[in-house]
Amino acid sequence: MPGRQEHKFVINTSLIPDLRREISPYVIPDNHLALQQSNRYEIRSIYFDTFGLQDYYEKVFGIQKRKKLRVRGYNQEKNDSEVFLEIKRKDNMFVSKDRAPIHYSKLIAFLESGDLDNYFPHRADFPKARKSANNFLFYLRRKSMVPLNLVTYNREAYVGKFNHTDRVTFDSNIRSKMFPNLGDLYTDEGLKVFMDRNFVLEFKSEQPLPNWFQQIILKHNLKRQAYSKYAHGIDAHYMGSKYISVNEVIAMSQP
Repeated sequence: MPGRQEHKFVINTSLIPDLRREISPYVIPDNHLALQQSNRYEIRSIYFDTFGLQDYYEKVFGIQKRKKLRVRGYNQEKNDSEVFLEIKRKDNMFVSKDRAPIHYSKLIAFLESGDLDNYFPHRADFPKARKSANNFLFYLRRKSMVPLNLVTYNREAYVGKFNHTDRVTFDSNIRSKMFPNLGDLYTDEGLKVFMDRNFVLEFKSEQPLPNWFQQIILKHNLKRQAYSKYAHGIDAHYMGSKYISVNEVIAMSQP
């Protein structure tokens, strides 16, 4: 599967200043224009799953080839806020992502109607958006998936100075909410913090791990982890239960 290699580490937040300083000779801030011209922003994602939590359990049981469906937005809602239908695919240590942009105000109408012609005209900046949106709908409907978990966190992002496929991110203040409505993407109400003293350091690249990052790993004795914000976001609401039954999920979805 084409894509980037992904390395994740869960680290105490006290190390953030040291790590910023140590990566600074090799990276530059990822000042994405869509993200308020800053390398620090908030990510908001509503993940879909079946009532049997198929995607959750594929992660728990370590299935190497899997996918997640989510709607992702950034920062605070505006009148013209654009969100993304995303299919994140993972095959062992490689990840790839299909994305389709849509105005947040049109999201519910599209998911209800499935009208690709009306909501996904051709865009030069996202030439595969229509195909990605169609695939999103296919998986959503075939598995009868529902909005299962809202995960929100703060991200600090950098790209490599010498290899722009290198990407380093610090994700902190991670919180979640079970069974959100699609209208809850930008809300903070009901969010439960499940990572406050630690943060997730991610390194992604199309190339092998560079020597400078390997040296940082060795210096701080960092241990790579297969960390899923979605799975931990669910665990946070079940008090560490080992297994969650379908009946528990259905009961929890009721107001």
